[in-house]
Amino acid sequence: MSATQTRERCKWCEEDPLLIQYHDEEWGERVTDDDLLFEALTLEIFQAGLSWRTILHKRENFRNAFEGLEIARVADFGPDKVEELLQDKGIVRHRRKIEATIENAKTAQSLIKREGSLSHFFTSLPEAKIDKQKIIKKTFRHVGLTTAESFLQAAGFIGIDHDHTCYLYKR
Repeated sequence: MSATQTRERCKWCEEDPLLIQYHDEEWGERVTDDDLLFEALTLEIFQAGLSWRTILHKRENFRNAFEGLEIARVADFGPDKVEELLQDKGIVRHRRKIEATIENAKTAQSLIKREGSLSHFFTSLPEAKIDKQKIIKKTFRHVGLTTAESFLQAAGFIGIDHDHTCYLYKR
């Protein structure tokens, strides 16, 4: 066994190599690239009501279906693209989440124009976690407080909750 296999991790990622890799290398690391922030928010929106495992295993399908999850490309999607996405078995086919993703891309474009970057927008939010969550909920479609918190954790804008037995707990 390798050292990464023998480490104790958060229970949610046990025995799944893709989840382990995400846990060890991505979760909680600060994201500054606009398109990657948009991807992280989008995946968290699609995860609501499902398992993170399901979404992570479909991430490449989401990237393909949503043209790399590039903000500029997704913002240009119209009704025909929505109908196409609703037929794509590789992603979660939820009309409101798909439509929210397109609207969120337009919102992201406006924020980038106004703030300079999405990273700057997220770092300029108030210090209190709940205030950050409320602003994100108000700013983006189909985002609740839990989704906002999960996004902020995943993208490294607030601390993450490792299990106390996880080797990354004190980091």
